[in-house]
Amino acid sequence: MKEWKLKIFILPLVLCLVRTADAAELKGKISDTDGNPVDFASVRICATDSTLIAGAVTDENGIYNISGLPECEIRVNASCIGYNSTSAELMLSNIHPIICDLVLTESTNTLQELTVTSERFVRTRNGVTVIPDREQKKHASSGYELVRNLMIPGVTVDAFKGSVSALGGKVSLYIDGMEADEREVRQLRPDDVERVQYIDAPTGRYAGDNVALNFILRKRTSGGYVSLDALQRIGYTAGDYNLAAKYYDRNTQYTLFAGTDYKNIQGSESERDENIRFPDGTINRHYTTIAERNKKNSQYGQLRIRNKNEHRTLRATLNIVHNATPEGYNESLLKYSGLSSVAAEVSAERSERSRGMKYSLGLSGTFNLPNQQSIDASASASVSKNRYDYNYKENVSAVNSSTSENLYNFHASLNYVKDFRHGNSLTIKLYELYNVSSADYNGTHSSWQHLWMSESLIFAEYMQPLWKIASLRVSPGFSAQAYRLHGRETIGNYSPRAQAVFTIQPARGQFAQIGGAYGNSYPQLAMITDAVTQVDMLQQRRGNPDLKQTRITQAMAVYSLGIGKVNFQLMALYMGASRLPLVSYSIEDGMLVQSFRGDGRWDQATPTLSATWMPSKRLNIQLSGGWMYNSYDGNGSRMSAACWTAEARAAYYIGDFAINAYMSTPKKIMGYDLVSTRTIWDFGLSGSWSHKGLRIEAGFHNPFYRRPRYRMTLDCPEYSFDNTQYATSDRQSAWVKTSWSIDFGKKIKHDTQNVDKNIDSGILRAR
Repeated sequence: MKEWKLKIFILPLVLCLVRTADAAELKGKISDTDGNPVDFASVRICATDSTLIAGAVTDENGIYNISGLPECEIRVNASCIGYNSTSAELMLSNIHPIICDLVLTESTNTLQELTVTSERFVRTRNGVTVIPDREQKKHASSGYELVRNLMIPGVTVDAFKGSVSALGGKVSLYIDGMEADEREVRQLRPDDVERVQYIDAPTGRYAGDNVALNFILRKRTSGGYVSLDALQRIGYTAGDYNLAAKYYDRNTQYTLFAGTDYKNIQGSESERDENIRFPDGTINRHYTTIAERNKKNSQYGQLRIRNKNEHRTLRATLNIVHNATPEGYNESLLKYSGLSSVAAEVSAERSERSRGMKYSLGLSGTFNLPNQQSIDASASASVSKNRYDYNYKENVSAVNSSTSENLYNFHASLNYVKDFRHGNSLTIKLYELYNVSSADYNGTHSSWQHLWMSESLIFAEYMQPLWKIASLRVSPGFSAQAYRLHGRETIGNYSPRAQAVFTIQPARGQFAQIGGAYGNSYPQLAMITDAVTQVDMLQQRRGNPDLKQTRITQAMAVYSLGIGKVNFQLMALYMGASRLPLVSYSIEDGMLVQSFRGDGRWDQATPTLSATWMPSKRLNIQLSGGWMYNSYDGNGSRMSAACWTAEARAAYYIGDFAINAYMSTPKKIMGYDLVSTRTIWDFGLSGSWSHKGLRIEAGFHNPFYRRPRYRMTLDCPEYSFDNTQYATSDRQSAWVKTSWSIDFGKKIKHDTQNVDKNIDSGILRAR
């Protein structure tokens, strides 16, 4: 039986590696008049009678490679948006590869003046390339809004939260092939985007990503710009304000970013019933909110220098971020019943304050080597100083704690890519992440926690084209983690990783992909601390330093179809995890203790259908729907949540004006905390006016919702609750957003903000 299984595995792999005999090969490089490579140029191979034989698209280095061609006389035609087409005639031979390098001259018409009449979604070997039209760019003020306007089937965008998801997971974001963060894409100027690559079969530098999204910007060598943008909420107090400036000096770019945002939200309410089951009886508590206030703000600044030539790109980034929560206050009326010695009705006050400061330096480089090889290398280091204060009071009883932390982080990666002559490729990636957290807990439970953690990952990916219409990707790998908490033994976790994906394009406008993966993840820093923090008079929180790595399995099938002006995507996704850290509860010394157990099991199934319909340039519509099922095994019981989901979005453009509308149905979701949450309907309407460098947008969020309420429930043997929560930020509100920019010099390239405003922390918080 084992021998038969081995044959089943090896035979297809051998067949995949067999090269078609007696076939000609053509390869070359497409460049502009300055010698710079032209990426995503279209290369068409035609017979002398203009019959199309084959086609290809150049990569980031302007390289193309086409094999399996007949031995005959051909015409090679190269074209790209913003350039004049060029061609050459030659004779193919199956004795040795033929090299044909072509040079494109820049078109006198700018990209904005071009009208794209071909299909909106151009399927390439590893994904879809979308060339935004004038209306989609004009009526967007960020990279997220641009992707939202593109309405790529199966892609979900939240422009306000700054997130993009597809194929059941997070989308990795890149700009000109270099990794970008949320703030960078948020400040991306759509008018500078030449095209967007949606890579749903990641290879090369994108290997290891679930899905990748790469913004290709127009190439410029001189000039600069200054821009301002501001977002103000109406209905609750919140704002986001940013300044950006950039200067080009030939191959070197200097970029400066700065900004601030804040929230001041009051009036949220909740009704909460809790049951704490002690061995000798149950204590019931009912909370009713009397007052609630939350204030948050952050500031950031960044200086970035990038130097690029034909052979390499170097980048250095210095970043400073400050986050603060000066007030998080809740006052409730608390009623006790059941087994309790406390007064039947008391006043409860809870307050939190925190602040963090992070300094970081990042260095990265991309190097193009001979023989179609490249290396991407990066290293970054950061220092964070965090402070967290917590206070809780019931009548004359009180809980106080104060925690300060120094967190040091180092991350390095190395990526090697080799493209072979027949279209196959090999990628080798190495990652290293090192964290050191030193925290002082002072208050009811004082302690000193010193933790270091190292995570290493290495994997290789081999991609083999099949039959000119398909490809197979195989990715074996290995990961290792070691961490040590002061006073304890070092804990090591080691695990193999593997992924296999088969992709096929059976006909024009069709795409199918099936794959599976086995991998792992590691617990968060705050989970593996040995600290104890008290929440109130009856509850404590505690970490678990003995957690192991989580093992993850995934299976996926995707089918896409384009018919005229409609594009469909059907997806079925399964994800499972074992040894998952789940919240656990226990009764110890008269207290309810919340901690983490590492033997949890999670299963998720998600079939979805998405469609994009663009009946005209003015009207774009996207619809999606499906079923979502989550199941968790933990605390001796099985918990699940299932629901149908649907989302709709429409955009209408007319001149300088645009109207956008969106809607999503409520969802029932569950996480590792085992809390089942029922969300609310979410809908809104906005209008914008754009003219040259000025854009003004105004919109309404949930205009008919006066008091939308979430419902959250938990049912464990030791503890259960039922909470109905009203959040001020979810009720009817409005926003006004303004962006303005001014260019100076000629040939200006507008870059983006590369600021990570998150400050890492290993503090175990009371809430």
